[in-house]
Amino acid sequence: MTAAVPELQIRQAQTGDLEELRRMAAEALGPDVVAAGGALQAPRTERVLGGDLVFVAEAGRHLAGYAAVSERDGELVLDQLVIAPTDEGVGVGNRLLDWVEGYGCSRELRAVRIAVEPGNERARDFYSRRGYLPGGDGLVIRELAHR
Repeated sequence: MTAAVPELQIRQAQTGDLEELRRMAAEALGPDVVAAGGALQAPRTERVLGGDLVFVAEAGRHLAGYAAVSERDGELVLDQLVIAPTDEGVGVGNRLLDWVEGYGCSRELRAVRIAVEPGNERARDFYSRRGYLPGGDGLVIRELAHR
């Protein structure tokens, strides 16, 4: 059983968050990171943080994680999901993914699509528990329900 993060707030990233998000991504470069869309290399992280819509999870006075998304072909693409090493295992990833899926529904997109690195079984297991299905070419996909 994992502990819950008290008062976790999700919001859109602001310019003032970028330095902390860069640091978080650099710290999360270890082999256990739950990452989407490829390796968390510095140039890729810069491209994602500079071009995607980024949602941050704020726990108290620090940023606990972020999700970077973009829209392609009627789907929401999760390009990066990064959790601060100090906040792993307490539900931050689930809360961010809830937010991402809700955002996709609000935009009336068909699905959330995520590229998972080959061999990243931790990420694949995480997304599978969330209802994501294999989509070929290393992708996992979850259809979004619109009501």
